[in-house]
Amino acid sequence: MCGLAHYFESEGLATVLVGFVREQMEAIKPARSLFLDFPMGRGMGKPNDPAFQKKVIRAAFDLLDAPAGPVLIDFPEAIPVRDGRMGYALPPDLVLSTSDIGDIDNLLAEIRAEMKELQPDYEAAVVSRGRTTVGASELQIGDLAPFVAEFLTGKIPKSPRKGLPAIPLLKLVVEDLEAYYSETRTHRDNIDDLELMGKWFWEETKAGRLLLLLEAISIASDSNVMRQIVEMSLMAPRFWSEGPLPGTSAAGW
Repeated sequence: MCGLAHYFESEGLATVLVGFVREQMEAIKPARSLFLDFPMGRGMGKPNDPAFQKKVIRAAFDLLDAPAGPVLIDFPEAIPVRDGRMGYALPPDLVLSTSDIGDIDNLLAEIRAEMKELQPDYEAAVVSRGRTTVGASELQIGDLAPFVAEFLTGKIPKSPRKGLPAIPLLKLVVEDLEAYYSETRTHRDNIDDLELMGKWFWEETKAGRLLLLLEAISIASDSNVMRQIVEMSLMAPRFWSEGPLPGTSAAGW
């Protein structure tokens, strides 16, 4: 993003960059940048807090008044996390294997029941917020988990979306599935805790287990294309300091 900011500036477009890695912003020196001491992925700050989000946006836009650059300003408020900038990472021992797959139809039935229980709160969240981030895959919500489960056979299924291959689509499906759960839980329980959300989804829900089984299938596969699932499609939050899982490259972790 810092590099893109330089490119846009060279074409006469004024830019303001918000970022989480201060060292990178200091090194590349975009024209105007606002450092956010927030957990990774929270570019506007706190969920369900529009007043706080507006403060971030206004602080960023105020940098457009700077007479000269590069300008690097620290946003005055921090959002602390307990265990590193990611806010949550899977326990190192929570690595499933292909022997853990079991009855896929039974797992899908459990996920359907889980998602059905969440549905009223998800719909209430959409009404309350006036929007949802679920939908990038263009699959129906009920088709998200079954599409992921097709990969548990070790084979790449046919993409149901014309013009988009199965693995790029899988990335969008995984994002939609996670968003369905996170939007529901943050609205229903009014929580702002990445550790709690991560532990709940990845360690307690059946959908989280499905994605960890997908990780296991990908790592065990002899197919380079199947192994791309870990690097391209699956967003399992593991600590970078733990290093890559066996069979994967460091770039994916």
